[in-house]
Amino acid sequence: MYSSGRCLFMELTKNARAILALVMLNGIKPVIRSPLWLIVMLAYPLILIFFIQIFAEYAVSEALVGGLISLVVMSGVAIQADIVWYKVELKFQDMAVASPISPTVYMIGMAISELVYSSPAIVLFLVLMALRGVLDLSSIPMLTLSMLLCWLSALSLGFYLSTRISDIRHIWALEGLISIALSMLPPIYYPISLLPEWAQMVSMLVPTTHAALLAKEAVGIVSLTEYQRLMSLTILLLWTLILLVLARRKSVWREP
Repeated sequence: MYSSGRCLFMELTKNARAILALVMLNGIKPVIRSPLWLIVMLAYPLILIFFIQIFAEYAVSEALVGGLISLVVMSGVAIQADIVWYKVELKFQDMAVASPISPTVYMIGMAISELVYSSPAIVLFLVLMALRGVLDLSSIPMLTLSMLLCWLSALSLGFYLSTRISDIRHIWALEGLISIALSMLPPIYYPISLLPEWAQMVSMLVPTTHAALLAKEAVGIVSLTEYQRLMSLTILLLWTLILLVLARRKSVWREP
């Protein structure tokens, strides 16, 4: 019993060290060495909010929630470009495959590294929301849950695609298209009521729509019925589980 407990502890320690190494490699060091990328990441949502501030100042609070969701989505989707870069250009994944690291540990390490890299931008938006008066302690639990599920969905999709596509140019183009499809077209920067009825029905198929509805209700921008809240939470959770299973079972870890 003592021996099995010691083996388990050593295994957990080994995995923790591997995850920490990946976070340092792909999360902390890039922020220190190339902080300009943080500005690039912030530019997309901040420019949209700037124009919303000019033409529709009353909608800035809703746009801040949309900007936060955009950052979370970009943080998850960005994993595909990093993994393909490490796999194709640096041959880093070949070393990981040859090592005792499991695909799950590798995915967790890369995922946390993306979150660490994006954390300064996410914190900035949370501060802006607090200064705007739409963020308080009561809104944090549901806001955190909706952002977490949204991030896991985007992350799982990005990880799956990264193991299926080996051309970095295709990944860069696909990353942009996915970011637009998940964080620009759906009603996250603007009210869903502005869309015609058919477009509202289509948008309800997108996970970020439900993340936005839950987040906006959490900060007091919209009001949902119990049924609407449960439906949004269920659909978002189902999308997250489906994409997690897809990433876990269908991703190609070893090259054929």
